[in-house]
Amino acid sequence: MTIETSLGPIRVEELLHQAEEQVRRLVTEHPGKVPVFTQGGRWQFDGDAWAPVWTGGFLAGMMWIFSQRFRDPFWRENAERYSRLLEERKHDTGTHDIGFLFSPSWGRWHEVAPSQETRDVLIEAGTTMAGRFNPAGRYLRTWVDAGSTFIDVMMNIGIIYQAADLSGNAALAEIATKHALTSRRFLVRGDATTVHEGWFDPDSGEFLRAATHQGYRSDSSWVRGHAWAIYGFGTAYQWTGDARFLDTARRCADTYITEVGDRFVGPNDWEQPAPNDGYEASGASITASGLLQLADLLGDAGDDYRRYARSIVARLSEPEFFGAATTGWEGIIKHSTYHENEGLGVNESVMWGDYYFVEALDRLAGTPEPESSAGPSRR
Repeated sequence: MTIETSLGPIRVEELLHQAEEQVRRLVTEHPGKVPVFTQGGRWQFDGDAWAPVWTGGFLAGMMWIFSQRFRDPFWRENAERYSRLLEERKHDTGTHDIGFLFSPSWGRWHEVAPSQETRDVLIEAGTTMAGRFNPAGRYLRTWVDAGSTFIDVMMNIGIIYQAADLSGNAALAEIATKHALTSRRFLVRGDATTVHEGWFDPDSGEFLRAATHQGYRSDSSWVRGHAWAIYGFGTAYQWTGDARFLDTARRCADTYITEVGDRFVGPNDWEQPAPNDGYEASGASITASGLLQLADLLGDAGDDYRRYARSIVARLSEPEFFGAATTGWEGIIKHSTYHENEGLGVNESVMWGDYYFVEALDRLAGTPEPESSAGPSRR
């Protein structure tokens, strides 16, 4: 399949096969290990020096995509294996990244082959995530502090909505919606730029201040966080049909397009005067997939977002960004950054940047033919 873009053609199947080979090499050479970022282009396995480990779902998620695309038993076996490595974390109360862990892994498994087992795991994981809710401030707290929430959390509320749907527990969905409304009010500015972290008084719920860990300043916009907002508010609309969330996703998308324009790949922070690297490609990967989701939600009204997303994918497919084009580079997408302020994974590959690029390619390729064991699509 070839898709024409403003930057030239995207050969979707060819890119998926090249990405598959990069992941196959990782799984074969380092079985059972889950990296966060590369160093000099080679995956590191020392854990996460900044946050509770949160990247396993992305690796398993790519395996599920490859399994569905290529019907290779190698990928189905490993997709199940790497998903099971995460299962015990369905009770993990030490992280706000439960959605990142379970939606790409067990969520995709449930979409392919729904069972009582996958249903139960997703319900438990979503219920655990919902347990982070602070009723006073109407937000889901991060692992940092009881008064902290991140824009990242918008990407983790989908697991709560799914748990609500699978269990019939409407109270769970209410928690996710309340958090999304709080994020819309306090983490999305009037000009549709975004705040990384919001601080609240955990007892009264009063909003205190904006902050950042990975951006330039508290009043600037960390671009990966902005990408989380585009995708996360689109997901909130997908589950609720609440037009306020669709409007927020669109306004954030418009801001990305205005700020980045025909560069297609943004920096770490739009306001940062001298970034360590001119690009933060994982934010572009997320944005591409989030824009394709938004385009699908909007139908014909989403054509501009679809075209821009395709151009992002085309840019990331060029040798400057595509890791398979560099001998010895183990990741899929180069010029990504984990945590610039901590010097972690700067100008490297990161697991989520690779996953959302593969997911964007998967969206562009369209729905594969279902396996005989496949059940109904996930909502």
